[in-house]
Amino acid sequence: MQECILVMEKMFRSLARGECVQPLRSIMWLPDRKGLLGMMPGYDKTAAVMGIKLISVFHGNKEKGHPSHQGVVVLFDSNNGQPLMIFDASEKTALRTAAASALATKLLSRDDSGSLSIIGSGEQAERHIDSILLVRKIRKINIWSRNEKNATSLAGKISCRYSIPISV
Repeated sequence: MQECILVMEKMFRSLARGECVQPLRSIMWLPDRKGLLGMMPGYDKTAAVMGIKLISVFHGNKEKGHPSHQGVVVLFDSNNGQPLMIFDASEKTALRTAAASALATKLLSRDDSGSLSIIGSGEQAERHIDSILLVRKIRKINIWSRNEKNATSLAGKISCRYSIPISV
């Protein structure tokens, strides 16, 4: 995670300098509105790669035992278009999103910030706690969720790893 936070900082700076291109994502809603296909392209001139993240979002999947968000990331060599790799997007998305949040916390919060509030107890919550604890000395964690049972479960997981008071 620490390495990913550094990579995110490098990439955001590269994007700001115009060395990367990240068009707005495109979303195609299915006609019956039960799901969508999301497409997120990007290009990094310095690394000479281009890629796209393709995800499907079906919120009803939780009731069927499947993740609501599923997808793949495909990377290509931008010099010749050759495919370089295809990988599952779930783990990469969780890692990248938490790292970007930790970077934002590092750059935008006070150095002495000691309280962390997490809204939601879903797929991203645990990773966000782990990543933010790398950039701030957190002394108290608050977890809010629409489902108190899920928030309590997350608090239990976190309290096994860290000696930080947690409130649900």
